[in-house]
Amino acid sequence: MNDPRTTPRAASPIATGGTSSRDAERNTRRSFLKTAMGAGAAATLGTLTSACGADASNAAETAVPAACETPAIDAGTPVSGPLLNVTAAGLPYRQDDPAWGPDLMWDRDLVIRADHELNGATLTQAKSLLRKFDDGNSIGNEGCLLTTLAMVLQLLTPKSPAWTPKTLNTSAQELYYYTLCGLSMQSLYADLVSEVSEGNVQQCLKEEYLAGVAGWPKTHVHTSSLVRAYRRLKPAERTHFVVMLKTGTYDDTVASHYLLLHPNDAGSPDDTDPEVLDPAKPLDESRLWRLSDSARAITQDPDIAKGWAEGGIEPTQIGGAWIFTRWTSTHDRSQLAPLIQAWATELSSTR
Repeated sequence: MNDPRTTPRAASPIATGGTSSRDAERNTRRSFLKTAMGAGAAATLGTLTSACGADASNAAETAVPAACETPAIDAGTPVSGPLLNVTAAGLPYRQDDPAWGPDLMWDRDLVIRADHELNGATLTQAKSLLRKFDDGNSIGNEGCLLTTLAMVLQLLTPKSPAWTPKTLNTSAQELYYYTLCGLSMQSLYADLVSEVSEGNVQQCLKEEYLAGVAGWPKTHVHTSSLVRAYRRLKPAERTHFVVMLKTGTYDDTVASHYLLLHPNDAGSPDDTDPEVLDPAKPLDESRLWRLSDSARAITQDPDIAKGWAEGGIEPTQIGGAWIFTRWTSTHDRSQLAPLIQAWATELSSTR
């Protein structure tokens, strides 16, 4: 289950010679993207500018704290508030939901053609860039990371119409994070969350553990210092944070997967198998879903199972943790102090 970081990249097309300063300003990539974006992405971005105005009441109705209503706090004092309302947000999103599952992220034939004809790769090399699926490289087949990021947005800066994998896929393509032919003019997937939310949601902390790579010890949620720090906070103190986990192999082309820790899981930092919001959870499954359930679900795919076996990946092993937070224009810092203090405590532990 790969992600936008695996797409081929092209050099910047910005012209640097033979133009006036005014022409150069108009011809920057940012200017081009602003004028070239379709109405769908423009509407997506535009709706967020009112998040701290009239639309704030809509966020309150879903029992999710409005991103613009962040009180000043003393450093080190966790902010308690209403729990993030996963049910009201309609989560977890499933990547194979028929409302967006068939939507293409990449067109494999176009990717192969671009890499072979323009980049000079052999056909064999070009064909290795993406897995071949009978129904295409769609959100349903490739979109676990995209679906997880849509959940991050809907939890931390809820809006109506809601953030969904479909709308985020459209925005990502129109902003050139990736395109059907594989062209990408962006470097970090986390920038997508910040850009479409106009900076109101940003990645703030992360750790990566290179699962399946020789020399890297196996890391689990109960041994990750960053995940343990987050889980030291009570659910009511996590209202400004969402944690994305990576499972499977470090190589994102086939056997990796992305999902969210359930923000209201009350398990201790020593719990080895926490509740998760998983894009791979079957649509007809309603029971509580844990990290081990996710592993069983995705390794039903024989190619993923093979990758896990070759990398020696364990069911509850993780390859990274990314923490996203609200970071709004109404204050000049997010509520990071308690989390960072907990992280420092875990890093200094002799466990």
